[in-house]
Amino acid sequence: MDIQELISGNLDKILNLWLLIDKESRIVHCSKPASHHLGYGSDELQNQSFLCLLPENEANRDTFINDLIVRSYRGTIVDEPVQFKLKNDVIINVKLSMHLLDHEGEKFKLVIFDDVTELMELRKMLNTRTELLRKKFRLFDKDFILKSIGDIVQAVLVSITAGQGLRFNRAFLFFVDREEKVLKGIQAIGPDSGEEAGMIYSLFDRTPKTLTEMIEHYRLLEDTDSTVNAIVKSIRISLDDTNNILIRVLNNQKHLLINNESPLAEDTSVAWLRNTLQVHECIVVPLIWHGRSTGLIIADNVVTKVPITNLDIKDLSRFATEASTAIESSKLLSNLDRSIMQIRQANMKIKASQTMLLQKEKLAAMGELVAHMAHEVRGPLATIGGFASRVRKQLNEDDKHYESISRIVDTVGTLELVINDILDGSLPVKEDTEGCDCTKAINKVLALLEEEIHKRKISVNLNIQGNLPKISIKEHHLFEIINNLVKNALEAIEQQGLLLILAGTIDHKVVITIQDTGSGITPATEEKIFSPFFTTKEKGTGLGLVVVKKLVEDNDGTIDIRSIPEKGTTFIISFPIDDLGDQYEQRENITSN
Repeated sequence: MDIQELISGNLDKILNLWLLIDKESRIVHCSKPASHHLGYGSDELQNQSFLCLLPENEANRDTFINDLIVRSYRGTIVDEPVQFKLKNDVIINVKLSMHLLDHEGEKFKLVIFDDVTELMELRKMLNTRTELLRKKFRLFDKDFILKSIGDIVQAVLVSITAGQGLRFNRAFLFFVDREEKVLKGIQAIGPDSGEEAGMIYSLFDRTPKTLTEMIEHYRLLEDTDSTVNAIVKSIRISLDDTNNILIRVLNNQKHLLINNESPLAEDTSVAWLRNTLQVHECIVVPLIWHGRSTGLIIADNVVTKVPITNLDIKDLSRFATEASTAIESSKLLSNLDRSIMQIRQANMKIKASQTMLLQKEKLAAMGELVAHMAHEVRGPLATIGGFASRVRKQLNEDDKHYESISRIVDTVGTLELVINDILDGSLPVKEDTEGCDCTKAINKVLALLEEEIHKRKISVNLNIQGNLPKISIKEHHLFEIINNLVKNALEAIEQQGLLLILAGTIDHKVVITIQDTGSGITPATEEKIFSPFFTTKEKGTGLGLVVVKKLVEDNDGTIDIRSIPEKGTTFIISFPIDDLGDQYEQRENITSN
């Protein structure tokens, strides 16, 4: 079976959008979901150049693949942001991962991609809406940025009262709440007395004159509006109360000037409004958005007593149109932003679910392969163990080969136990044992790796604190854990470094520390170190530390990693002390005494 058949027969089980290209950048295989996603038929992309998927304006289009290879880490690119061109010439944004494959001299590139266009388009839409909103609200200078509906409300009120705006003394803002079916006061701005007004206006006279700067300056004086804000926030009127003058203005959608000359001067609700606001004259203007009343603005000159003119009314009515647009657009923008966040969170959950499912499928496929390999290895391993045992029986203990043959016999026995675990489809069941001797497992690993340690010229510092208590774990499981960690340490050191192994008891736990002076790992790599199939080794499987973590956690242990790039890495594993093991150790001591 060639590599193309092998990949196409298995990758669809664990990947979705992927394609295989040869050394000449021709597409030799493309998954059906990928073909469909790119707008092509099942076999339409086969034998096509990979360049057909890149936009014509892509920089370095002809050298795209080679550039990726040059920038890759050990032949792998992960989540590179690029653009693909669909068959209908639509451009999409994707995250591309690429892995170099070499099979018996044939070189291929496995390309995996995810379409991320949707989130980018949503963010682009949001930015466009924001820009339109800023241009629409023309009273603000070009540097003013609307951050929230609260900023809009404040800007509207300052625009009505500031000298650079409409110059009213006070302004009150009301919004319609359709859910509660009420008109309610939101915020107000204005002095409580002539003395206060003089202080505010004198401060304003000394400030810069742009409206944006006036708004920023107003924020320093917000406490001066406590009285008018208390008034406006106490107002709450049912939309069904059609006798109230404010509800009538809402329904009629026409402004109303209230003073002694007004035809409605004797109306009960008009008297209520004038008394509540403690004002002789005011103008009430509805806020209208696409033919629907959304709120009200009330403005007056209670301090200066300057009459409200027809020009004032026209200016405020014209401004109310822009204010309505700004307010409602801001609400829509806020809702859109929340929706985008909800979509993003939903997409993240979907991605996480897909990743988890993919990992499970990968592990399942790998499990089948490992089980098959274990079954094939079991026979030859038993043969090696049998021959080694027979040879050992023919040797005296003082023979120079006796210790080496014994290591072979012991290691084969341990490997047979590991293979039995692999071929056992169920999770390991905890057994009542007399406990596992950590010291024995550590020495066993060091004896097995003695030749490699000597070859790499690595110094080993072993520090075991006294007679360690027994822990509740199968001996071959602890051997496998320590063996994996020590081998990783040796590979990280490469040549002429230091391997430090400490073992002791802390807080009723046995703690084993394995520290190396190797190249260390980065924080980004540290986050992924226990992820299935993640590896920084050229020929690694990415499963060693996954197995270690699972064996530790299955035996109620913990594992921590600490690393400093270019300094080294430390793994710390701990297991609770086995009470049964303690009792057994005490019995042993009593018997020996």
